[in-house]
Amino acid sequence: MRTDKLTYLIFKRLPQGFFSLIGRDASDAEKYLFKSVELKETAFRIDAIFQPKIGDDLTYFVEAQFQADEAFYGRFFAEIFLYLKQFEVGEWQGIVIYPSRRVETKKIRPYQKLLDIGLVKRIYLDELPLKNNDPSALFKLLIEPETSAPQLARDLIASSTLYLDVVQQILFYKFKDKSRRDIMKLLGIEEEILRETRAFQEILEEGRQEGLEKGKLEGIIAGKIEGRLEGKIEGKIEGKLETVPILRRLGLSDEQISKELGLPLADVQRVPKASQ
Repeated sequence: MRTDKLTYLIFKRLPQGFFSLIGRDASDAEKYLFKSVELKETAFRIDAIFQPKIGDDLTYFVEAQFQADEAFYGRFFAEIFLYLKQFEVGEWQGIVIYPSRRVETKKIRPYQKLLDIGLVKRIYLDELPLKNNDPSALFKLLIEPETSAPQLARDLIASSTLYLDVVQQILFYKFKDKSRRDIMKLLGIEEEILRETRAFQEILEEGRQEGLEKGKLEGIIAGKIEGRLEGKIEGKIEGKLETVPILRRLGLSDEQISKELGLPLADVQRVPKASQ
């Protein structure tokens, strides 16, 4: 599984998951800028840097290490100190995310004192308590067995539809033999309902004209929960209104739907609600 891309996706799209993972309030993500930096003079690239927007809060250098690498700590500290040479940084801390202790190299003697004074915090995902309604569970999903991953994925989406796109991507990597339709079924989302709307058909036709892949188009539909659908159907009022029942089924309130689609709340509320 290509965990490097998946962890990058979480860092970039849902940084609140990272801050929850290290024991801070998830809302602290709003105080930070995320970047992935390739350092000059070397081929080094730091997975993630979270730098405070204002104030003297810690800067975090983050690496997700899911494969055994005896030279890891030498490279990690070299990356950090080269960055400190090139850029102005206040107090800092390194964060290393491991799937388990088994992956961590035993060759740490040259760096033991740096580790002992707390410059680096090591997180072992298999030792963390599972909190289904916490954004840090996105990282747990990376290592969750295939038998239980679908349930954890459904729990995450139930807690916040903002997780939908990232959760789908993680499941695609876990279940390489399954189609997007299969993944939607695992998540308990009836994809066929999406296909029945005029909005879907309009977007599909628009995408064909642009030469987009069908899979990417379906990803755009699913990603509407994060605001992307509005850009595709802007100006198509009737099509927007047809998506209201679907978004309700995915757990959004009328107020959230109104905001996402750019429609007056009164128009959204006039769409009949499905009988219970």
